[in-house]
Amino acid sequence: MWYATVVPAFATIADVAGDDRTTGRIRYDLRRPPTPTDRPTVVLLGGMTQTISSWGGQLRPLSQTRSVLAYEARGQGSTELSLQDVSFPQHARDFVALLDALELHAPVDLCGFSFGGRTALSIAAAYPERVRRLVLTGVGLTRSVVGKLIVDGWVATLATGSLEALARVSLPDIVGETFLSEHADMVEPMVRAVVQRNSYEGVRALLTQTLDGDDPAQSPPQLVARIRCPALVVSGAQDRLAPRSQAAALASALSAKHHVIEDVGHTVAIEAATTWRELVLDFLDRPLDGGEG
Repeated sequence: MWYATVVPAFATIADVAGDDRTTGRIRYDLRRPPTPTDRPTVVLLGGMTQTISSWGGQLRPLSQTRSVLAYEARGQGSTELSLQDVSFPQHARDFVALLDALELHAPVDLCGFSFGGRTALSIAAAYPERVRRLVLTGVGLTRSVVGKLIVDGWVATLATGSLEALARVSLPDIVGETFLSEHADMVEPMVRAVVQRNSYEGVRALLTQTLDGDDPAQSPPQLVARIRCPALVVSGAQDRLAPRSQAAALASALSAKHHVIEDVGHTVAIEAATTWRELVLDFLDRPLDGGEG
């Protein structure tokens, strides 16, 4: 059966991470192509303060040739799940629960950005049977000194109790200088989007519970050793949070290709939307050695 496009909606899943509820709801956007296809569904996992709207420039063009699912993870946007445990293993369990609720049982192509990329690593390592191919953007094998200082600054800023302050402080860390210079009029709308579409409690939980070193087993070096699916790593030349050297190290550990896009910061899929999409689609559709894909 070919189901109609759903934009956006809520799926109910078991919420075993919470003490006061047995179920919760994940907000998702599932888009189908105009005609049925055998291509795997693409699942998009966004950065920490991103929501479904952050993928607005990608959902429609990607769904012209395949089904595309974007969702707001535990702690993000309007999703209604306990914040007691927002660890990467819990996000991986939520991913499987959502796919089962939507009856997406075949392996998917998983595209994760930044925090979503870290989540994607956890998913691919824990549930290899659910992932056909993996695309990681804005993710490094380890965190550089500069990256650690940036994240520490975010934690200190959020401790003031202001989500708006975090949005303003983090913007030049995640968006490239070229894009900001050319789109200065978008600064205030981007700040408002973070504040209006997220909750302070959700972002605080994500930021404090998923920091580097909290769970060594969830570090990228440990996770990549367990991942066997074909992978692609994409990074921006102006990315200070996950610089090209660390993205290249991740690609090497995964035996994956690494593409660097010039004049772009951390938010590659927004700053260079068409280039990112072309790289992703080429990778997802290209037959690999041994008949994969």
